[in-house]
Amino acid sequence: MAKTKQQKSKPKKQPHQVKKKQGKDCDLSQFRAQLDALGLKIIQVTSDGNCFFRAIADQLEGNEDEHNKYRNMVVQYIVKNREMFEPFIEDDVPFEDYCKTMDDDGTWAGNMELQAASLVTRSNICIHRNMSPRWYIRNFEDTRTRMIHLSYHDGEHYNSVRSKEDACGGPARPIVIEADAKVSAASKQAKATESKSKNKADKCNVDAGAIKVVMSGSCCDNAEKAEQVLVQVNGDVDAAIEFLIAEKGMESLTEDDLEIASVADTTNPMEASDSSVESTEQSKEELNENESASCTNIETVNAKCRSQTDDKKIPRNKTCPCGSKKKYKSCCGTAAGRSSVKLLVSQTTESKKGRKNLRRGTSNEVEANVPDVGALCI
Repeated sequence: MAKTKQQKSKPKKQPHQVKKKQGKDCDLSQFRAQLDALGLKIIQVTSDGNCFFRAIADQLEGNEDEHNKYRNMVVQYIVKNREMFEPFIEDDVPFEDYCKTMDDDGTWAGNMELQAASLVTRSNICIHRNMSPRWYIRNFEDTRTRMIHLSYHDGEHYNSVRSKEDACGGPARPIVIEADAKVSAASKQAKATESKSKNKADKCNVDAGAIKVVMSGSCCDNAEKAEQVLVQVNGDVDAAIEFLIAEKGMESLTEDDLEIASVADTTNPMEASDSSVESTEQSKEELNENESASCTNIETVNAKCRSQTDDKKIPRNKTCPCGSKKKYKSCCGTAAGRSSVKLLVSQTTESKKGRKNLRRGTSNEVEANVPDVGALCI
C-alpha cells in the first residue's frame, strides 16, 4: 500500500544492546573468596563453547589449547559405549546426529560429557559452585585416582581450579580437601547399605515353593543352601537345580579319587623291598647251610684218608676204607684214586666259589630293583 504524504514513517527500532551485568563480577569475587578459604584459585579459560574441554586440558596438561583432543576422546568413548549413553539423549535426537554435533568445535558439553570425561580419563571430577555444595563425579574408589577440579559459573561456563601454590607450569597439582574424604566415606557407606538391603530384598523375594522344587529336583536336603543358589541365579529354578547337581557330582568324584588313592597307598614299596630282602636272606642262609654241610663231608673224608694213610699202610688186598666196597689196591691204593680225591676237593672248592659269586649276583639284582629309599644294608 502506497504511503500518503501526510503519513509519517515509524522510526526504526534500535537493536537491543546487551549491557554487562555487574552482578557476575560480584559473583566471581565472592566465588574466589570461597575457594581462597580452601587454598584454591580459579584459572579462567576462554569462553567459546569449548570451556569444559579447555578446563579439562588445563587440569591434565596445563594447556587449554589441547581442548580438541579431549573433545574427540569423549565423543569416541560415547560412540563406543552407545548402550550406556543413548538412553540419556534428550529431545529424541538420533544418536548419530548427537555425536556428530558434539564433535563440532564450540558445542557445549552437558552432564553426559562430564561422565564420559571421567571414565575416558580415568579420573574423578569435583565441580565447585558459588555458595553451593560441590558436585563429585566419583567413578573410581582408589584413593590414588586423580581428582579433576572445575568451577561452574551461572550454569553456562567452566573454569579450571588449582591450588594457590600451583605455578600452573603443567598438569594441576593434587588438591586435598578434608571434605572429600568425608564424602568418599559417606558414599562407600551408602553403597554398602544399599547392597545389604538389596541382598535382603532378594532373599525375601525367593518363593518357598521354588526352594522346595529345587530341593526335590537336586536331592538337596539343605533348604538354606537351595535358597542361596536361587538368589545367585536370580530365582531361576532350572539353573539352581543344575548347579546343585553338578556340585554334588563333583563331590562324589572327589570321594572316588580319594578311595582310589587310599587303595594305592596300601601297597607300600618299603614292604615290597623288605619281602625281597627277606627272601634274599633266606636263600643266603640255605646256601650257607649247604656249603657248610658239603665242606664238612669233604673234610671228613680227607681227614679219614689222611689219618689212615699216616697211621699205617693199608693192605692192598683188603677192602678199601673209603666205603666203596672195593679192594684197596683197585680203589684208593692206586695213583688214579689218590688223584680223584684231590680232584673232588678242587671241584668242591670251585663250586663253593661259584655259589658265592651267584649269591653276590642275586644280591646285586635285588638292589637294582629296590627303589632308592636310602642306604639298604644287606
